[in-house]
Amino acid sequence: MKKICVYAICKNESQFVERWLNSMSEADYIVVLDTGSTDDTYRKLKADSRVTEVKKQVIKPFRFDVARNESMKLIPDDADILVCTDLDEIFEPGWADYLRNLFETNPGLNRVYYTYAWSHNEMNEPQDVFKYGKIHDRNYHWVFPVHEVLEAVNEDFKEVSINVGKNIFLHHYPDKNKPRGYYLDLLKLSVEENPDNSHVRMLYARELYIQKRPQEALEEFLEVLKMPEIDDVARREVLLNSLLQVALIYEELQNYDEVLWYCQEFIKEDRTFREPYLVMAEVYIDMNMPTLAEGCIEMAKKYAYQHYSWVERAETWTSLLEDVESICMFNLGNYKEAYELGKKALAHEPSDSRLLKNVNEFAEAYIKQLQSNAKLID
Repeated sequence: MKKICVYAICKNESQFVERWLNSMSEADYIVVLDTGSTDDTYRKLKADSRVTEVKKQVIKPFRFDVARNESMKLIPDDADILVCTDLDEIFEPGWADYLRNLFETNPGLNRVYYTYAWSHNEMNEPQDVFKYGKIHDRNYHWVFPVHEVLEAVNEDFKEVSINVGKNIFLHHYPDKNKPRGYYLDLLKLSVEENPDNSHVRMLYARELYIQKRPQEALEEFLEVLKMPEIDDVARREVLLNSLLQVALIYEELQNYDEVLWYCQEFIKEDRTFREPYLVMAEVYIDMNMPTLAEGCIEMAKKYAYQHYSWVERAETWTSLLEDVESICMFNLGNYKEAYELGKKALAHEPSDSRLLKNVNEFAEAYIKQLQSNAKLID
């Protein structure tokens, strides 16, 4: 039977240790490289019999690829299937037996793609759900200082992979208070090391936007769209995400002509994502053109399906459609429908003050409409 080794890096993640080990203990081995914890993370891991090996090693200057490659050195020699996770992640139960059987019945398999939820809303519904590929054999190593990826050790190596979809589902529950300011410097370094890689450049642009530097982010995304490799089929998601992010930044800047143009460019490339339709609907609502917004919403319903791609926004498949449509219906004077849709959106995010305010406003307008109609009947 194939043996599984989970390997991880960590720093100051004591709060996650027990939950993570409960999930990862389906594996045959668990190894961890602690990169300099000052809390009791290392002690907890060292004391737990489920951990095969834990080592403390400070890496200076810190890079994620170096840390992950160092953690791989802890993997026992007889491990066949390598599973990289972080301590703030957990698998749905049964993942290891499924994985062993998959490798046993598919000779030559060297990498597995599965479903990953990067975030969850307050109702614990998965958001930012996309395909992930951190299950592999020994033919891979890690590259890039941050947002690191697996790459074949030998250039002539051929990947043989399977996408198992939700049969393996990994959930991420991050520490939202953990700083990420150093990501920007690492991404800048990554761009310097890989100047012709549009994916790396796009990640740098995205981080600028996350760090609330929209103008710089816009300039970077526009440069990404000019890169020669952007039309390569392997960079499809980079192209789509860059078009979407440019549209979103222009929406923030209230440059609606540019928003509509970039959304249309996105649709030319792929009409099956909800994102551009809903962004255009938001713009038409702001421009007091609710009929056009309604048309865009109907297109989102008609053509779009969930791709499980990182191009999709977090709320796209939870609250976003009903949220946008409820506002559209309110502006069209369809207060009952606005109220019902608003309640559906609020059910996903019950503590969202904006959604709650909308529902109350829609309800008030609907009651007034009913009272007005009653007076006309009298």
